[in-house]
Amino acid sequence: MEKELKRFFIKVFFLFLTVCFVSQLLFLTVFETYNFPGRIISVVFVWIVTCAFHYWLMTTVNNRPKAFNRVFMMQTTLKLLLYMACIVVYLVLYRQYAIPFTVHFLVLYLIFAVFEVVSILKFVKKEAGVAAGKTNFRDASENIH
Repeated sequence: MEKELKRFFIKVFFLFLTVCFVSQLLFLTVFETYNFPGRIISVVFVWIVTCAFHYWLMTTVNNRPKAFNRVFMMQTTLKLLLYMACIVVYLVLYRQYAIPFTVHFLVLYLIFAVFEVVSILKFVKKEAGVAAGKTNFRDASENIH
């Protein structure tokens, strides 16, 4: 599991750098009139939350595999509430940047959520194969039917 976590953190770090670079590039050129304060801080916040919650999920799966569904759903709910609170606080402080910040945050959420779910699915498929004594997910899925 440690190998998968290291691989995830390296990949998510490069995703973070790419998102920061593209965001900076877009807001300095194409969306210059929509630039708002705290843009990079929102990227850092989503990146840290993604890393922390992924680590929490992977350690839970490693210790108690049957708790995966419950913990995953709880984490999804907590992340959405945390992100919503972040958006509300920002909008209270900077009402004039409401639309660009909310759209930017939505795009960030979608990018990091898709990346995390794909990583989790790869891990779960691999673990399902290992638990069933199979080498790939197709062989492991045959045991279910």
